Amino acid sequence: MVKKILVFNVGSSSIKYSLFEDLNLVDSGNFEKLKTKEDYSKSVEEIFKKINGNHISFIIHRVVHGGDLKKPSKITKETKEKIKEYSEFAPLHNPKQLMVIDLCEKYKKTQYAVFDTMFFSEIPDVAKFYAIPKEITKKYGIKRYGFHGLSHEYVSRDLKGKTITCHLGSGSSMSAILNGKAIDTTMGFTPSEGLIMGTRSGTIDPGIIFFLEKKGRNAKELLTEESGLKGLTGFNDFRDILSKMKKNKDCKLAYEMLVYQISKIIGSYIVALGGLDNLVFTAKIGENVPKLREDVCRYLSVFGIEIDKEKNRLNSEIISSKKSNVKVFVKKTNEEKMAVEKVLKIL
Repeated sequence: MVKKILVFNVGSSSIKYSLFEDLNLVDSGNFEKLKTKEDYSKSVEEIFKKINGNHISFIIHRVVHGGDLKKPSKITKETKEKIKEYSEFAPLHNPKQLMVIDLCEKYKKTQYAVFDTMFFSEIPDVAKFYAIPKEITKKYGIKRYGFHGLSHEYVSRDLKGKTITCHLGSGSSMSAILNGKAIDTTMGFTPSEGLIMGTRSGTIDPGIIFFLEKKGRNAKELLTEESGLKGLTGFNDFRDILSKMKKNKDCKLAYEMLVYQISKIIGSYIVALGGLDNLVFTAKIGENVPKLREDVCRYLSVFGIEIDKEKNRLNSEIISSKKSNVKVFVKKTNEEKMAVEKVLKIL
């Protein structure tokens, strides 16, 4: 019997839904600019009306932070407590995802949570821990959890050997993957570490946080909501950066900083992996901005990485030239399909 599966991918101001019949996508949609609980509630009601929710077999929620949960979980009171507990570390996402889980309960369907942190649950200790007192690490669970795991796993799963995946969007992260297993990733204890993002600063000197707090500034708000591309340029949409960078020196610098960071991390991951077989660009920026891929790969020419400019311009799946030492891919991510596969596997 065909299973009808509804997948929710809930963001800080949006709900993306996908309806699958087994592994086949049959409907999808996106509700954006949601601010209040009422906005989310109306959106969920509209979705259930549109897809005739009475015929749904079960619901899956992509949840950003699952802490130590390593497998998809049936949503119970205990699961919800865990999601709530880790909301402190993913404040822009987990609370909204938990709210939509609660809103779905009135439809009396079995619900599952699939966590973005699962793919990174077994990265080596050398990449997992921070150099802080051991008792603090243990007491508060402070370690690298990693995020965008469903995306990194999806775009790398058919690739053998040494792979680096670049998930580049409004939130961005990169991963080093050896024979299908993640060994390192740029996001850490929270989704704020790593690359420059739309409104997040990425990795900075922790002394800046101490300094800002001393000056009476709200460092958490400033570094997660007012920094990144927005802080550098006033624009948090990468399309604005691209369209204005020829005339706007702030946009030009922001672009160059991002390209530099991506290239530098790829270099460090090549060392961590002991070489490189595959380089993957994915997500909105990674899939749709040929210029960024070309500029990153220009930095990487020292490793024998070379792209075919025409294939790159067309966003082809393989954009490396025949002479390149490394295969370079542009892959469309599909977190929702990955989530369905994960749940069907445990069922």
